[in-house]
Amino acid sequence: MLHGTADPDTMAADAPFVAAPATEPLVCRGAEVLQVVYEVHSASRQDVLPPALHPVNPPAITVTVLRAEDSDAGPFALAETRVVCRTGARSRGFHVSCFVRGEEAAGVLAERWGYRTRPAGIELRRGYHGSEAEVRCGDHLVLGARLRRPVPLSAADLQFTDSMHLARTPRGNRLVQVERAYEVRTAERGLPSLTAFDGQAWGEPRLRPSHPISAVSLTADVTLRPVRYVCRADVSAVEGTERVDQG
Repeated sequence: MLHGTADPDTMAADAPFVAAPATEPLVCRGAEVLQVVYEVHSASRQDVLPPALHPVNPPAITVTVLRAEDSDAGPFALAETRVVCRTGARSRGFHVSCFVRGEEAAGVLAERWGYRTRPAGIELRRGYHGSEAEVRCGDHLVLGARLRRPVPLSAADLQFTDSMHLARTPRGNRLVQVERAYEVRTAERGLPSLTAFDGQAWGEPRLRPSHPISAVSLTADVTLRPVRYVCRADVSAVEGTERVDQG
């Protein structure tokens, strides 16, 4: 079984410090979400993951843009890139970084769930003919994502995977398991495209999208659940998983 080969200590050098993982949920009511999945070039598929995580074949990333006008952390928008991977047999996404519009939410996400946040302008538009999202740092376009030719989709046909966020903690460097629950109201699938993706701006220039896989657009109540587990990044999840005391 293949393992990631990246050095966790090097990767965690600029990671957020999570002194106390989330013990309360963060609810985003009536959020809008666009998620695009793309294959990436395989040359560095192990190099972008720590040893606790396993790469998949073909290597892929998910790009998710979420806009929440009504949340427990105030109105915000988030754009996130994850590397598709596994912990043992379980499908996961390794959090690379995210851009956030909304200072209060950015602080909460970083301090409680280990999101690597940076401020940016984020736009998400959902319409009859499809959905599209853009992320800009100043005048620089770091993400352009689209879904075209939408077809209605049942909520039962959707499945979302948990994320693993590398963070500095009082226990040392740990992968924080971030779980999001979705109460889907409407959903569509369609043709995906990334019109712009700047890997350097996302913090991982080795991620180079190569082929579209899927795209979904939805409205949902999205809940970030309290953190239940963290995992050592340098050994397998079977050996290194630790339960978080919820007090």
